[in-house]
Amino acid sequence: MYRRIVKKSTVVACILIFLAAGTLSALDREIVLGRGDRWQEVSSSQNIILREGRWATADLALKEAQYTVDPRTDLLIHFDELPFQDSSGRYQVAAEDLLLSRREVAFGEGSGGFSSGKGGLHLTPRPGALFHQGTWIRDFSIEFWLYPALLSDGEQIFLWQGARWNGETVAHQELRCTVKDRTLEWVFENLFTGTMGQTTSIRLRGITGLVPRDWHHHLLRYDSRIGMLEYLVDGTPEAITYTKDSSGSVLLPFTGDAGPGELTIGQGFTGFMDELRICPAFVESPNLSRFTNEIGVFESSVFDLGYTGTSLKRIDAVFRAPGDSAVYFYFRMTDRADADTSGIPWNQFEAGRPLSDRYPAVSRGRYLQVMVELYPDGSRRLSPELSELRLVYEQDLPPAPPTGLYAEAGNGKVRLYWNPVNEEDLGGYYLYYGSQPGSYRGTDSDLGPSPIDVGQVSQFECTGLSNGRLYYFAVVAYDLTDPPHRSLFSREVSARPSGLLP
Repeated sequence: MYRRIVKKSTVVACILIFLAAGTLSALDREIVLGRGDRWQEVSSSQNIILREGRWATADLALKEAQYTVDPRTDLLIHFDELPFQDSSGRYQVAAEDLLLSRREVAFGEGSGGFSSGKGGLHLTPRPGALFHQGTWIRDFSIEFWLYPALLSDGEQIFLWQGARWNGETVAHQELRCTVKDRTLEWVFENLFTGTMGQTTSIRLRGITGLVPRDWHHHLLRYDSRIGMLEYLVDGTPEAITYTKDSSGSVLLPFTGDAGPGELTIGQGFTGFMDELRICPAFVESPNLSRFTNEIGVFESSVFDLGYTGTSLKRIDAVFRAPGDSAVYFYFRMTDRADADTSGIPWNQFEAGRPLSDRYPAVSRGRYLQVMVELYPDGSRRLSPELSELRLVYEQDLPPAPPTGLYAEAGNGKVRLYWNPVNEEDLGGYYLYYGSQPGSYRGTDSDLGPSPIDVGQVSQFECTGLSNGRLYYFAVVAYDLTDPPHRSLFSREVSARPSGLLP
């Protein structure tokens, strides 16, 4: 049975995962998905919808298995928003005297709330509709979800009334579904007929008593090949009959041509209805679960974290997983300059846990992408809801520039000294030189053109220089990332080699 799946009291297993420390260090940065941005940073998604969530903002949730309009749709009312209307466009709403309920819902965001003192929903068939006057109907199905509050005898769920000529007289026609002895009874007065215009009266009634204040799916379907009329509750057959005359000929439904007919839904009924659908086909497999077996997938855009070798520290999440539904999280990173992550495998992680412990080799990079998978519960009635992802990372910043640079001229050379840079992953230093201030394009040194990789030293002798020429120098530190991050230039110093110097 389909039990009040959207009531707040039934949403259990509310999971809030943030790192216990909860605070960011001075070097931590973060990217927040969800909340205010409405999950705009999306690369691709499937079977995912946005619904109003925890902070009255958009949560990710599974797409529901609601029917959509297709060539087999004659009437479809979702009861999700006002004014109520037929999504197929074949029926005009003539009058509505019911409420939109957000409290009791089978599918989607709402249901129709009916009361015995109200007139219900009145629909006028347009040309082309199954119940438009003068239509020979072959296969058909009528289905809906029902949440009765009282189950009192005589409550009317579905009613079509029309009339057809029978010779020179008019025969009243009716297709009526009402409550009787806590079951639904379907009555067909003069709807099924043959070439001789036979009058008929057919009744179908369920055998299992319904439970008030509970959702049930009801399906009436007709197979014109064999004249089989069948009524099912929650996918289980409750009643069956055959529309044949005494000679064994199949009698077909005919909406009479003596006057326009009208559909009336829920007049005198107290309770809720959802997903009312009529189609010109014998429905074999109705949607009995709120969600399909298909999982929901959200892939984010690729985020540029600014520097290669950036450390992804953790990914926090705020989500609900009611029942045995589930949310799985994945990430992948790369330092590739083209930011293409498509060939990189995904790494599954647990939200809120440090990533460097489990993934020390793959939790570093400049470009980051995350993926989330949403799974319904085993009954396919409950969906997880993801409110927020918070990507916490620490950039691998370039080293600080060297300080205290000092130059001492010599004979065809210049000796340079500077203070070592205190950096754990220091790779070394580049020495820049040139013959103009701020322009380090020198080629004179016998050690090579500018810049010269001097390694992890804090003093260096630049040889092979021309005596009498003034040279300008600066030093840059670099780290061990690939490619390495370079610091800013140190302060500039100058010196003029001379043959008079040692």
